[in-house]
Amino acid sequence: MNIPFFFLHIPRTAGTTINSVLKNTFQPKEILSVYRDGDYKAFHELDPAFLDHTKLIQGHLLLHSYDPPQIYSREVRPFTFLRNPVDRLVSEYLFLKSWPDNHLYRYLNEGDVSFREYIQSDAKELRFRGKNFMTRAVSGMDFDVFRFPRQALETAKHHIEHVFGFVGIQERFDESLLLLREFLGLRSIFYEAMNAIRKDLKQSIGKADMELALECNAADMELHAFAVSVFEAKIAERGRDFARKLKAFQKINAKFGHVCALISKRTGLKTDIPIEMPKNLLFRS
Repeated sequence: MNIPFFFLHIPRTAGTTINSVLKNTFQPKEILSVYRDGDYKAFHELDPAFLDHTKLIQGHLLLHSYDPPQIYSREVRPFTFLRNPVDRLVSEYLFLKSWPDNHLYRYLNEGDVSFREYIQSDAKELRFRGKNFMTRAVSGMDFDVFRFPRQALETAKHHIEHVFGFVGIQERFDESLLLLREFLGLRSIFYEAMNAIRKDLKQSIGKADMELALECNAADMELHAFAVSVFEAKIAERGRDFARKLKAFQKINAKFGHVCALISKRTGLKTDIPIEMPKNLLFRS
């Protein structure tokens, strides 16, 4: 029986860039993508047989069962990426306030919701956003967001080691891609960064608010540190040859990014639009 991969896409962990890489291996008919409101409605429930020819499920979805990992009553091979929780929250807040097509854009802007309010709010729109969201996503457990979720944190750690086939680290993206290639059998991992937040916007978040975000996401901080330790152990297992492969990849990918920038400048494409031509024709892993 076909066992699809499942990308549990935690917002603002370089998922858009990852999805652009995945397109180089998986055909559109092999991907079930669940991101838009219409997707959630159309794929709220599925006959497991619908996934017979699906090789990758991706989206802002949680697993329906974590042990064993299943979605739509179908066994899957899950993977995800984590990021420093405070950096992730800052990026998420600024992204949602600046992107008109998301469902929270009007709520955040018309209500003039500050970053501090975004973290602390008990409103239904924001209740689960600013408080240990990564722990919730990786554990699959509900918990009181105003208390330290020790049980959920320990469950999330267990899932990282025993349920998820791969957990990447956004801050170590290139190394993560090399390991992800092994897990997914990716044909190409060259990329250009997408949906990045401008540095000047990040400077609008003050030190006190950053410290509050750290306090409200203590479990996520511990989970992120744990995931990094597991990640580093996997790299150590691969020996010195891994560093050589990383250096070679980064050298070629820098050239790839340069070509993408030249094409963007020449054609007038926006930098957040994936450039398919050089990915498919000019570079191979």
